[in-house]
Amino acid sequence: MKIECLPFEYELQRAKHLLKETESEIPDSVMSIVKFFCNNNIGIILSRNVKVLSCKDARSNRVRLGHKGIPLFDELKSIVFRGFDKDGKEIIVAAHCRGHMNIITERLINLCSLCKEPEILPEEELKSRFGMQFGTVNPILLDLNSNGKIINIFDNSLSRPIAKCPGTMMTNAGHHTWGIEIDPSLLIPKIRNGYIYDVAEADKELEYYELPQLANPKSIGIITGNGPDSGIALWNRINSYFSEMLGEHFLGDISLPKVSIISLPAMGLSMELDKRDSATWETLVEAIDKMFCNDVDLLALACHTTHYYTNKIRTLFEKNGKRFISMPQTTINYIKNEKLTDLAIIGISYVANLQEYSAYSELKKFDIEIPSDEVLSKFHEIGYDIKKMKNLYPVFQKFTSLLRSDIKAKNIIIALTELSILVESQKKRYEHKNIIDSLDIYGRELARLSLGVE
Repeated sequence: MKIECLPFEYELQRAKHLLKETESEIPDSVMSIVKFFCNNNIGIILSRNVKVLSCKDARSNRVRLGHKGIPLFDELKSIVFRGFDKDGKEIIVAAHCRGHMNIITERLINLCSLCKEPEILPEEELKSRFGMQFGTVNPILLDLNSNGKIINIFDNSLSRPIAKCPGTMMTNAGHHTWGIEIDPSLLIPKIRNGYIYDVAEADKELEYYELPQLANPKSIGIITGNGPDSGIALWNRINSYFSEMLGEHFLGDISLPKVSIISLPAMGLSMELDKRDSATWETLVEAIDKMFCNDVDLLALACHTTHYYTNKIRTLFEKNGKRFISMPQTTINYIKNEKLTDLAIIGISYVANLQEYSAYSELKKFDIEIPSDEVLSKFHEIGYDIKKMKNLYPVFQKFTSLLRSDIKAKNIIIALTELSILVESQKKRYEHKNIIDSLDIYGRELARLSLGVE
């Protein structure tokens, strides 16, 4: 993700705004780094942090996009070594890699024609010769303060981002309390005497929130339209579970997956599925083809009825690692895992009767109450009320009254998206019934699969 390059005067003003009340001047080292980037037409973002002395400190304290803390792999580690060639000539080489990696000194021996393993340059010499301390080493100042005479070797992993968004890395800006966000692929070509090789290997175990699959969640496609509020509700559930699963490491927008939504008014044809089977499928095919071409990894249907086409959807969509996720199967798996019995299902008749057109037909193997058509029609009417009314509390009262009077089972599977919206809007617990909200279970499963969480 490109950081825009702005004029030096503008960057200088931004740096001044970062000064604390007790500070009057921008440190010379910070000023030199800002000039370097502006002169080389590379965008940067300066930030302030508490004193950072190591990559481990940076992991907890660097500030990026309003969040304190970055993945360890996004902190640039820089180490200065001293070695000697076969003639006894001193060679200073700086090696740079990601914070969770370690420099393989044997590789430096071969790359720099050293006679033996190099040693880390002591801090006293680092300061006297190059004006740096441990924790303020970076390739920019090394290049500037050595007049390009230091060999800078960058590990190959720096040339490609691990987390696609924001796709940047951070390091110190020449001071323990100043940080800088950069694109290393733009920086490396501007460093004199710089080379890219495989010189590092993973050394430190990443925290769960730093795992690459969490940093790059799989994209999700949602087909909706019966009605569009169903897709909106599912998307909200997915976002909510992302926040819950990542906890304090949830970064807002950049932690969320890419989501594509297609809302099809013609999905309403599924309300008469037996008579409009072909027309409904033709409507879905067009949307599925678009999702396949739109970089969607996980496909979802925010509609219970059209999961009837699950096998056909999988045949059409599941190629090149793409997956269609079934809401009925996700709900049934939840019921199995929780060992739930004394079940009932409510939804439109095509879904809740568990017959030919129902994707929930496997529930017939369970101890399940299937309400009469008359009772199902009452819940169906509530679904229409939800579409029309803004004040849902009276509808909610009608809903709970029907649960008490017309449903005997303790565990109620909601297989009507409008009822899921109703239940979520009221945020209520039911002492007399246990609501199994299929849309909510579905949202959690999609978030889990997107993040690769086991």
